[in-house]
Amino acid sequence: MSSKKLPVSINVFATLDYIELVQLDPQTGQLEKAVSLPCAFDVLTRQVADREVFLQTIRDLYNMCRIPLTTPAVLVLPGYFTREIDLPAEFSKEELSFALISEAERFYLFKKNEPQIDWVNMGEGRLLYAAFGKAETSKYQKVFQELKIPLLAIELSYFAILRGLVVIGTVQEELDTNARWCMLVISDSSFFVSIQDGAKISRTTDAPLSMGGAEAASIVQEIRQDFEIFIQDEQLSKLIVINNSSYIGIEELLQAQNLCQNTIFIEQNEKTLGSRKEAADGDYPCSLEGLGGIFYKSLPEIPRLNFLPESGGDLLTVMHYRHEAMKWLAIGNAAIFLLCLLIWGSFWLIMITKDHQRDEIAMRTSKLTSSLDIAHLNEIKRKNFTKSVVDDNVMVNNFLVTLGKVIKNDTWLEKIDIAATGFSQPIQVKVEGRTVSSLDEVNKLPTLLNGIIKNTTLEVSGAAQANTPDGQSYFTWAIQNQGAAPNASTGNTP
Repeated sequence: MSSKKLPVSINVFATLDYIELVQLDPQTGQLEKAVSLPCAFDVLTRQVADREVFLQTIRDLYNMCRIPLTTPAVLVLPGYFTREIDLPAEFSKEELSFALISEAERFYLFKKNEPQIDWVNMGEGRLLYAAFGKAETSKYQKVFQELKIPLLAIELSYFAILRGLVVIGTVQEELDTNARWCMLVISDSSFFVSIQDGAKISRTTDAPLSMGGAEAASIVQEIRQDFEIFIQDEQLSKLIVINNSSYIGIEELLQAQNLCQNTIFIEQNEKTLGSRKEAADGDYPCSLEGLGGIFYKSLPEIPRLNFLPESGGDLLTVMHYRHEAMKWLAIGNAAIFLLCLLIWGSFWLIMITKDHQRDEIAMRTSKLTSSLDIAHLNEIKRKNFTKSVVDDNVMVNNFLVTLGKVIKNDTWLEKIDIAATGFSQPIQVKVEGRTVSSLDEVNKLPTLLNGIIKNTTLEVSGAAQANTPDGQSYFTWAIQNQGAAPNASTGNTP
């Protein structure tokens, strides 16, 4: 295991309801952190439902694990669109990128959504390329930039799973002997099959699955039929099935295990993964995707994709040299460091005691983390509520200040009603007054006041002429939301 600092892996679960953070100890190679928090994504488009919630969730994951935001990260996204294509002619990188973007845009998924693409050369003029919505990958990149987290790559889950299988040794024999083996990845909406010659990808396919309440047994049968058509007469040394589905269980999949004589099933869900709070004693500490993302740059024999609009692939190398420079700087200041050690020597016993207390607190905290999910979402709702109330108050204050500035001396106010009935409803405004001159100046007021309170359009209503007991003529009027019931005159005296 290299002593070089490893990145954090941030994996979006295939069920699109949680985000997982995984970190290894670079010295021991042991799993150091594996936690997750809820964050919803659109099932069909893979788009994050709320950008602010996504940003806050990433920040909370770092804070929960006490990881500095300067620690680089690899973001792993669920598979969305992969295809093989034959391109016998020689292309430059720019020409190939243009050709693959044009190819992806033939499909319905990218009719109105420009694709971000990357590819793997499979040899003999064959390419495996993947596409994701460019607007969405740019959104992820900007979130990490805002948090000041160095983003090394936006990785595809299938390749992260391959890397995870290598790290845990499941396919070590196949890699050593260059044997032919197969990986089948199942999610709620699709499945992906990859036939490997050792570490090299030979053939792949992916296909959508029936959704909308289909029975699990029929889905398994659909997978089996498509799998058999794709495999045909292949002689495989091993088949590894990774089940990321939330409604197809291991029991149903076991019924189809004779697809290959040597089959390994790995089921990844909220009950089997230790990183999920629902799994008190998970079969696995974290997902293969989360583990594979950490080794994005460490296993060059495994193909990798990167959806970053501008690749951050060299960022880890830059950070490594920066680390080396800092190390030599530390050596140069060794004398000062040793002096500080002497000063702090008298506090070692206290620090050891504090470390022991911290470990006890950490153990108690781990038992309470099941409540973090609801607390996290409630905190975000509370912040949104507070912001909405403050914004409404500021708009109302600006409205009253502007009204005081624009009203004329011969016009006076009798009543102002402002009410907010809900966040999704416009603020209700009603201003009543009188004027002794013509209504021309009053009719100008909505133009001067509109736009101050959001989603509220004002108009003059209920204007009427009245007289005082001594015969003085005046006008009554009201300004309120467009379409509201007109104001009625209530008397003849000013």
